[in-house]
Amino acid sequence: MRTNRLPRWRVLLGGCLFAAACATAPKTAASPPRAKDSAPEKIAAQRAAAPHSVQLEPDDERWGFEAARERRRQQDAARAAKADAMRDKGVDVTTPPAR
Repeated sequence: MRTNRLPRWRVLLGGCLFAAACATAPKTAASPPRAKDSAPEKIAAQRAAAPHSVQLEPDDERWGFEAARERRRQQDAARAAKADAMRDKGVDVTTPPAR
């Protein structure tokens, strides 16, 4: 009578295949986080990477992108000047000396 047993080498081979399938890749050293690019740097990089057939300058003139950027710069400068002026106006909250 024949028993239904697996040979040892098949069990060993199956165990090795199972271990290899479950193994994980070695952990890599974490790289330091990248510094975020500012908006002007992103714009400059995108414009530099654009193909020359895109014709960015005529589109900028047509839609007024540069004029809008300049208006925003002026508004930011006015807000900063206003904030500086408001900062200079301090309020004295000490009580006056008693008479």
